[in-house]
Amino acid sequence: MDKQIIEISSDNIFLSLNRGFLVIRNNTSYKEKVPLDNILSVILSANNTTISKNVINAITEQGANVIFCGKNYIPQSITIPCVDHWLIAPRIKKQLECSRPYKKNLWKCIVQFKIYNQAKILELLFPHHTNIIRLKQLAKNTLSNDSKNNEGIAASIYFKSIFGKSFTRDRSKKDINILLNYAYTVLRAMVIRAICGNGLLPYYGIKHCAQQNPFPLADDLMEPFRAFADKLVFEEINKLDNIQEIELTPDIKRRLASLTSMAVKATKGNISLNDAIFDFVGSLVKNFESKKVELKCPILDDH
Repeated sequence: MDKQIIEISSDNIFLSLNRGFLVIRNNTSYKEKVPLDNILSVILSANNTTISKNVINAITEQGANVIFCGKNYIPQSITIPCVDHWLIAPRIKKQLECSRPYKKNLWKCIVQFKIYNQAKILELLFPHHTNIIRLKQLAKNTLSNDSKNNEGIAASIYFKSIFGKSFTRDRSKKDINILLNYAYTVLRAMVIRAICGNGLLPYYGIKHCAQQNPFPLADDLMEPFRAFADKLVFEEINKLDNIQEIELTPDIKRRLASLTSMAVKATKGNISLNDAIFDFVGSLVKNFESKKVELKCPILDDH
């Protein structure tokens, strides 16, 4: 069974436990009952939600996380499950021992995967678009540490190609950006869970720094998968009449949360994106141990 993203978006909701279930109630009646071991993440986007320490502990003990959102569904804090595994100490040691040149080569690989997946999504949505070849060339020609900023160049080309020439990525806007914010929140939750589940430190990054960011490694490792979230957002905006002022309805959120079960092609066949991300982070662990750069990143299953 696919793991669920549980979002609490209405005020005055009470979360409690009952025999291995998360119970969701409002002031007057029963709302929902979800098995704890079937939860990937709990997103708290409402202003008034009652949740106890015991509930948070029960959720994180299952390897899930709790996300506390601010405005426009931007995460303000995320709980991190502690991994009870004898390999955690040596894995963290290998992570911390990575040299600067080695991390530069890892970042090159991550950026190449990101741009290639952007090209793949653009090709899927607009098969004859002239920018497909440009993106693939940028991916191929990316240098160590992305010293020529191919990531930024590709992002400008890619976003304007799929969302229109007037589009700008601005997390504070309530247009297409609000859908991207929500989809990326779901994606970030998956990546943080995979990082912790593989025994790595999410606050020690490869490229992103931790000065004002508690999860830089998550923001590094989610980059190749953003295009998958963009595809779902593209599908949603094509259903809307007005994309300048978008309301995140429960149906839209549910469809964006289906990102966790999106089918992708990995080395072991077609699997869910959630499982593929866990395997991707697992390949990073092996890279830290071998000092090689051989990340295993999935691609979209477009059949």
